[in-house]
Parts: sequence; C-alpha cells; structure tokens
Amino acid sequence: MKIVADQNIPALSDLLSGAGTLSYFSERIPPQKLLAEADALLVRSVTQVDESLLEQAPKLKFVASATIGTEHINIQALKERGIGFAHAPGANAQSVGEYVLCAVLNWLSGKPQYVADEIDVAIVGAGHTGKAAGKRLEALGLNVHYYDPPLCKKGVKFVHDHWQRVLTADIISCHVPLTRDGEFPTRHLFENTALQSLHSQQLLINASRGAVIDNTALLERVEQGGRPSLVLDVWENEPEVLSGLVPYVDIATPHIAGHSLEGKVGGAVMIANALLEHFGKSAGKTLPDVLPAVAWSHCDARELHSLDVLNKWAKEHYDLFQDDELFRQQGLTTEGFDSLRRNYRKESPRREFINQVVTCHNSEQYIQFLQLGFSARLLSK
Repeated sequence: MKIVADQNIPALSDLLSGAGTLSYFSERIPPQKLLAEADALLVRSVTQVDESLLEQAPKLKFVASATIGTEHINIQALKERGIGFAHAPGANAQSVGEYVLCAVLNWLSGKPQYVADEIDVAIVGAGHTGKAAGKRLEALGLNVHYYDPPLCKKGVKFVHDHWQRVLTADIISCHVPLTRDGEFPTRHLFENTALQSLHSQQLLINASRGAVIDNTALLERVEQGGRPSLVLDVWENEPEVLSGLVPYVDIATPHIAGHSLEGKVGGAVMIANALLEHFGKSAGKTLPDVLPAVAWSHCDARELHSLDVLNKWAKEHYDLFQDDELFRQQGLTTEGFDSLRRNYRKESPRREFINQVVTCHNSEQYIQFLQLGFSARLLSK
C-alpha cells in the first residue's frame, strides 16, 4: 500500500510501521507524481481535497484529515468514488480549550476587581472545542452558557439560540465549523451589525474559522474606537491576513490553538487507526504509546490558590505572547503564516496541562482542577 501524507502530521512512521510505503509532501497540494500512485492520502486543513485533486489520484481508496473540521474535504465527491474517509473530531479540543483559558486568564488579570460569577461567557458552538473551553471557564467560576441553534433545534437542553444574549456577554468565544449554506450558516456570523454592538468591556475570541468573523467589517469597527478586546487565532482568507487588523488585536496567532503535541499526535493516532481498520489491518497504537513523557514537578492546589498565580503558572507552561510575537514578526505573509504553522514549536513542543499533577485536599479542589484540565489527585485522609 502506498500512503501519501502531509509531513506535519506527527508520528506516522511509528503509527503506520509495516502498513505500507509512506511518502510525505511539504506543500499545500501533494505532487502529482505521488497522487498518481496513492492508495491513501492523509492531510491537514491546508489541503483542499476537491475534484481537481481527486482526478489526479485514480488509485485512491482512503482519505483522512488530522483535523476536527472537514470543510476542506469534498465528502460527496469521495462518496461518489467509493473512497473511505475519516477525520479527528475532538483530538485537539483540550488544546483549544487551554488556548482560550490562557487568553481569558490574561484578560481577567487586567480586571482585579472582577466578580467571577458576574462575568457572562457565551460559548458559540457546543461541540468538542466549545465544551472544552467552556468547562475550563466554568472552573474559574465564570457564568458560562452555550449558543448552538442546530443543537437547540434538536432539543439539547444545555444550549440556547438567543443571539442577543451572545452579543451582550462579557466574553464571547467562537467554536463553530465554517458553513455557508443551510438554516444556520456560520460564515460572517459576526458581520457589521453584530460587531457594531460590541464595546470596550468585552472580549471576543475566535479559535474556530477565520471567516466566522467578517474581518473587513471588524477592521471598520475597531477603527472607530471603543473596540472590544480581541484574541484571533484564525483569519479570513488565511494564509493571507488582513494586515491592517493585526495592530488592533490583543493576542494574534497563526491558527495554532489546537497545536499542542497531544492534539497533533492525537489526531494522527485517530486517522492512522482509521486507515488500518479501513484496509483490514490489526489495530495500531494509542496516544500514550507514542507521546514522550513530561517532567513537570507535582504541585499543590494551594500553590495555585488565586487567578494571578494560575495565570503565572499558565504563562510559564504556555505563553500565548510568544506565539503572538512570532506572528507579528513573521506571519503577515502567506509564506510566513504557513511556515509558523508548519514549524510550530518544533524544538520545544507545547504540552497540555494534563501533564501537571495537582494534589488536592478536598473534593471542591479536585473537581475544579479536573475541569481546568490538570491531572488532579485527591489526597487521602
């Protein structure tokens, strides 16, 4: 079997050892020579698997994307050709949740007089990443609610469809796929009218897809003054970035919210095992089989007793502003943007908070640190 894979999907040589010949590509589109012989194709969100690509891959039997989203995949075209498909929903959810947590901790640190349960948080999209972000913010004591009209229509009880409640929230965090059609399209969900209603005491985060926010309308809004605080990990038309918008963004990063090592390797594990199953091969390895250990010292819940201390710990283990600085220096060109994603923290991979063991002294601490994403251990009496 000939497997063609994006070189930035980690651990595949280990995960697919013995399954076939593994060839890598480094650009957005695989070379025609590799496509012509490929039995399986493994991609990330930067590769458009469309009719044009499929015409170059006559032997293709299986496609997988190491991502939660599928808008870069023409799934109907795969079905018509009898090509199997898999992706990795949820693999990077904890990573995105931690990105949002770090952004909110930083924002709250500038508001020393805040009262936690008076901070209203609207999570837009109650899927894997939305819930991962929401549970962490709930653990801070914030008042979190979920806006998800499709789930609300299906009768899911913990979501709502009140758009004005979103627009008046103190913190708005976007976690929806990019859809252009249907009853609830998300493209330009935040358009001019919605953006005009936002004010300087709010925080708007987008770690989903760039075009969920109309970037041109956002630039017009922030140029007026009195803008909300902004955290943007995704950009409309990326890897091209509306450069005039960047100076107004408090934290700007190149679509790396989900790029923890656990998130990236987790996606690789999911699609590698899906490939093996599709071709009738024995089950492969699990995430712990391929992840290197982390030597973080255990800490006591009492050491993380305040928001400021927790914010300091978070910055020591994942400093968003390092990614922000690199983005502003290198990410405003298409080549620079792609390079930052392709080479993201290669020398010192970002690791998730689950690697931090926290000793807790009561059930309240235990539940809180579990929700924050740590490995909580309840001290026996």
